[in-house]
Amino acid sequence: MKIKKAGLIVNEERDKSLQITKKLVKFLQEQGVDVFLPENLISQFPESKLIHTLSEPYHELNIFFSLGGDGTLLSATRLASPHAIPVCGINLGGLGFLTQIGIEEIDYYLPQILINNYQIEERMMLSGYILRKGKKNGNFYCLNDVVVSKKLFARLIDLEMFINEEYVIQYAADGLIISTSTGSTAYSLSAGGPIIYPDIKTIIVTPICPHTLSARTLVVHHNDHIKIIVRSRGQEVMLTIDGQEGFDLAENDVISIHKSKYKTLLVTFPRKSFYSILRRKLKWSGRVIPNIAGDEGRS
Repeated sequence: MKIKKAGLIVNEERDKSLQITKKLVKFLQEQGVDVFLPENLISQFPESKLIHTLSEPYHELNIFFSLGGDGTLLSATRLASPHAIPVCGINLGGLGFLTQIGIEEIDYYLPQILINNYQIEERMMLSGYILRKGKKNGNFYCLNDVVVSKKLFARLIDLEMFINEEYVIQYAADGLIISTSTGSTAYSLSAGGPIIYPDIKTIIVTPICPHTLSARTLVVHHNDHIKIIVRSRGQEVMLTIDGQEGFDLAENDVISIHKSKYKTLLVTFPRKSFYSILRRKLKWSGRVIPNIAGDEGRS
């Protein structure tokens, strides 16, 4: 597929001078690609005729570029996934499990993208809603995780969990993480959850600091329907989507979570395998493989 229109999502804290953004825009323009930027950045490119305001509908775009870290990419996926638009992550610092291209790799990989020398990985997403007094509120979808947690200084919260309407457990914990395989290397990993290969379609349930030591992570089928009921009284509980969107919860609120109809399409490259990313990002010891342009030796 020839790329004619590209949308850019930029973390301005990571690219304060917009040096990388301007480099990417210049390259795309030289290749005749129309660039779509958030409205607040348009003024930085007053002379360009190929720059447009990024706004819905996004379905005319051929690709999204996210410039920042994994958080920026997660924001881009929520825009792109309903329209089945691929997302390419450019890492401007930080850990970056999802972002594929480092700053020093831009010159190598951008031409590869424009000649279609890349792969698309489909990543499962989660969808759900909050049910309060019989009414649906707060519909959401995400790539990484859904987190039910206490707010600052609150006591342990009580959360009942059902899977496919069967009662499973009542957690007394700081919270609960419901993640995809992609999200297994995010908050779930920090809370003691397993690392799951992203192609494996599954849902991971990881309690945060559970009061009962036997309450461990559960890995369940990707078609399972998970229901969480808030049983805490008078405590501040919240729901967080991919660490970016939040909803306040009340006693007896029901959170319904299931596999989403949407999928994230990630731009990847043959030399950027999941295991090479794990070795580099988690600093696993072992053999050091000589660097080849664009391979795992880059950091």
